[in-house]
Amino acid sequence: MFRKIASLSVALVVAGGVMVAVPAQAAPKISNGVACTKSGSTTKTSLGTYKCAKNPLTSSTKLTWLSLDCITAANDAVKAGKSAVTTAANFKAQLPVIELGITTETANRLEVQTKLDAATLRLTAAQAKLTAAKTDADKKILTTAVASWTSATRAYASKIRNIDLTIKKLEAAKLAGTNKPAELASNVANARDSAKLICTKGF
Repeated sequence: MFRKIASLSVALVVAGGVMVAVPAQAAPKISNGVACTKSGSTTKTSLGTYKCAKNPLTSSTKLTWLSLDCITAANDAVKAGKSAVTTAANFKAQLPVIELGITTETANRLEVQTKLDAATLRLTAAQAKLTAAKTDADKKILTTAVASWTSATRAYASKIRNIDLTIKKLEAAKLAGTNKPAELASNVANARDSAKLICTKGF
């Protein structure tokens, strides 16, 4: 009888222990930043597909679950950063060439302008002589001279316009090259900020 009561008591104590025991801790819900162990493994949740990987946005080697959108955005941001460095270097290397081009074209313009000024003076003089000419022979010679100097002034003026256009293009390229690094840096920063938002821990 006592043995039965003792057994019953033990059973009640065990049952009571089971009833009041703290339940085992549930596995963490899979989301961005939750630790994982098998690199490359994937799992689907109601929020989307997640992959166990290292976050490209950080130097940490820790494996965590990352949404596929997060991984794509992060890789794109990293790629944009590397591309920006190369592009900025290329623009920087081109600046001396562009500046040399501007200097050369400016010197050419000055030279052509000098020739235009001289041709204009010759044209004005020929026109004055033509107006004062008395004989047909002189008029014929001076008419030819006026035509020649008129053609020369037009050619020089056209060349100056082309040089001005070239200088304008070179100056625009120089401005773009000067501003490009800052523009690229801003674009990279925006890409990283966007990726960080998509990769927010817990999402």
